[in-house]
Amino acid sequence: MRYSPTLVDHFLNPRNAGLMRAPDGVGEDEYAGCGDLTRFFLRVRDGRAVEVRFQTYGCGPTIAAASAASELCQGRPVDDLCQLKAEEIERILEWLPDDRKHAAEVAAGALRAAARDHLSRRRRDV
Repeated sequence: MRYSPTLVDHFLNPRNAGLMRAPDGVGEDEYAGCGDLTRFFLRVRDGRAVEVRFQTYGCGPTIAAASAASELCQGRPVDDLCQLKAEEIERILEWLPDDRKHAAEVAAGALRAAARDHLSRRRRDV
């Protein structure tokens, strides 16, 4: 199985990995097929994700997808993150084999969940 240089770079040098103190939104998603799990933390200012951090447990493509997604979402409106598609993440990674497409799906699902969590917290505070 051959991966793109971009995917390999994100796997070997993950960006934005780690916890975040007092995040404005937290979300996770899991792929039941193999147990891969990704959790995202968002810091939001003026409706935009100004800091995105993640934790992930899984295969190399899942780690790479979370890393790429964390960069993709920096500065984006939270409302846009609620609509994030796995295909956006897969495009950044330049391709995923069929048996690894779940990596982008888990990352996208976790980011959508974090965005929804932020929006629900904001509604409660109003």
